[in-house]
Amino acid sequence: MKKLIAIVSVLAAGFIGTAKADITMSAGSSLEMQSIGSSTNLSIGGSLGFAFSQDLGNGVTVTMQGLSFGNDIDSADNVDSGGVLTTATSRAHLANVELMTSTGATSSDSYNSVSFSNVNAITTATLADGGTIDGDAFEQISFATANGTLTYGSDVEIDYADLGVGDVLSSDLTDTGLGTATSALSLGNTTGNGIQYATSFGGSSLTLGYLMKNSAGADFFDTSASGNSNTMAIKTAVPVGPLTATIAYTSDNTANATNNTFGVSTSMAAGNGTLSVAYVNSDATSDVSQVSAKYATTLGAASLSVGYSSTDADGATNTNNLTATISQSIGTGASIFAEFANRDGVATGGETSAVLLGSSFAF
Repeated sequence: MKKLIAIVSVLAAGFIGTAKADITMSAGSSLEMQSIGSSTNLSIGGSLGFAFSQDLGNGVTVTMQGLSFGNDIDSADNVDSGGVLTTATSRAHLANVELMTSTGATSSDSYNSVSFSNVNAITTATLADGGTIDGDAFEQISFATANGTLTYGSDVEIDYADLGVGDVLSSDLTDTGLGTATSALSLGNTTGNGIQYATSFGGSSLTLGYLMKNSAGADFFDTSASGNSNTMAIKTAVPVGPLTATIAYTSDNTANATNNTFGVSTSMAAGNGTLSVAYVNSDATSDVSQVSAKYATTLGAASLSVGYSSTDADGATNTNNLTATISQSIGTGASIFAEFANRDGVATGGETSAVLLGSSFAF
């Protein structure tokens, strides 16, 4: 037994010593309480993720995002579960079914027979929508060199023109339940099966993206199919004196209609913090423009951010959003935070403000 243990130990040591792949794991948990109108909502959740990377020894590093788990406040029991079993039945009638016959001189097929009628039979059973769990696993692979990083995947996001800075919320629960905005910004289809390339030169950076199919990603698809629509996007960050300006453009070609989105943002030091401003214009649904601003600073050991955005859609009332968050570390990987959201310009009904208290832990 000792010899077996020694052999296993040597093999394990040899394997670990020659392996080049790096495996990283991340995990976290949060507990949040939202107060909105007359309601108090609680949410507890967490996340677990794995990533894999390997240096090929030729100047190329390959990275793959592995299996990840996380809860969603919009899903019951944190995962999309359930499903409906749909069945189809038909009426069957069978008369004079032979059970037994004799072989004598008086044999007859009518001996020992029985009759059935009005029998229900299930002919099909199908599991309808539901019962699926999406772990977002192995959907992207990246190749990094000294000249840039190329990423391919079935769930690539190229929403580069979404440069608005007015939303400083970190929790999805904070603004859940607020009234529907009368003016909302839509970017078109910016997630799908495609490629992305990011590089930098001098003090500037450049990112290019192209979706060969700009709808829900699949691991296998026909790039020549007539129903496929594509999206292209470009983003660059250029230093302008003491500022850095980011400019992006997205073109969504869906249903023979080109939807264009343009965005620009910049930031600068102001007082004891940083002031950021942005402008975004899109014609994905109607002509919509949005201006936004954010100020981030520190108060002692706490971090404070305040954001504001005003969205104007043709033929609709402006929607103004004010968000704020303050976070305080209470130890390594642990923090407590408070968030506030206010919305002016809602379609019908719904609350206009909400407050959230929460804590988060990283393991």
